[in-house]
Amino acid sequence: MSRKNMRERIVKTFPERQFIHRTGGQVNYFILSTRAQILMAVVGAFLTLWFLFTFVTVLWGQSPLRSSSKELMVQKAQYERYLVDLEAQEKDARTLLVEQQEQFELAAKHFENKHNTIISMLTKGGIAPGSEELDQAKYASSEILMSPVISDIIPRQARVEFNQQISMATGTIIDASLINLELDQNKILYQGERKIQDKIENVRAVLRATGLPLDSILKNGAGGMGGPLIEINDTKTAISTHVFLPRLDSIKARVAETEALEAALASVPLAHPIDAENYTTSVYGTRKDPFTKRPTMHSGLDMASYRLAPIVATADAKVKFAGRRAGYGRVVELDHGHGFVTRYAHLAKTYVKRGQRVEKGEKIAGMGSSGRSTSTHLHYEIIFEKRSYNPQKFMKAGQYVQ
Repeated sequence: MSRKNMRERIVKTFPERQFIHRTGGQVNYFILSTRAQILMAVVGAFLTLWFLFTFVTVLWGQSPLRSSSKELMVQKAQYERYLVDLEAQEKDARTLLVEQQEQFELAAKHFENKHNTIISMLTKGGIAPGSEELDQAKYASSEILMSPVISDIIPRQARVEFNQQISMATGTIIDASLINLELDQNKILYQGERKIQDKIENVRAVLRATGLPLDSILKNGAGGMGGPLIEINDTKTAISTHVFLPRLDSIKARVAETEALEAALASVPLAHPIDAENYTTSVYGTRKDPFTKRPTMHSGLDMASYRLAPIVATADAKVKFAGRRAGYGRVVELDHGHGFVTRYAHLAKTYVKRGQRVEKGEKIAGMGSSGRSTSTHLHYEIIFEKRSYNPQKFMKAGQYVQ
């Protein structure tokens, strides 16, 4: 079909149309050209196709059969991922089990070799480890006899049951040596555990002397340890290995407990805050306010000395604040950890800045009379978990540490 014929058919299909519009006695008309009609037809066809496509897509997507199929496919994919993950976990577990089994077998073999070497050395009269005479295959023979020695009061005979466990009640030299060895080990455990337990009780006594619950102090630490107290009443107990090893674990737990208690003790402000001669001017608790003469709560301890008397940190700490506060004047606040904060107020000078680390006994300020103060003195507060406590109890408890 030639272009001319095609043009004629298009003009015939979309001839130029005139629309007459009459309004208010006036007649208007407009012309709809062939090109405009073709454009409108194309737009209409596109919108129709888009509507049909959207309708079919929505209809097919909401079909119960289609929805179930999608859910089954999703579940199948999830199960496949689960299976892959389980297979990987099983493989890792098997690998770890094999490694642990190899390590256990190596450790058991090493322990068995050490055990056999000790028994062999005792039986053979002190043969050095690594000697060819320690070959277990030689001991398996019933032809090997005991070494003849002067102190051998037992007739020499074949050691048929050499590999069997030695009885602790036979009364032989070997048995006595083993018993003595275990008694020495138990004695070391007994003495060590006693010392550790004494240290634990001493630290606990000092912490309890502050008047604070011990659990409240320890819960603010980095970690915790605990467990039942298992007393050792006799150094001859725990002879067998199945008791010896739990006893060793118990000592390790108590050592960890000691470390936690000592860390807590290091955070408790037990020292005296003034490194100079001083005297108490106002105690902690209810008092008559020096300005209003009315009963008020005094949240600290006031101690007087000379101007610029050295004020020291009462425990290792980090400077939380150094500056001025309303009513306190120039003040330093130290964060000691485990929930403890100390406040030193009415200072004349400060020698530390915020964020600085200070050690127990380090000079942090000089005594003064800044803020709401009648004369030169130090207002000293101990705050635990945002609540103030009597500093005199802490200083009294610190005397036990000194």
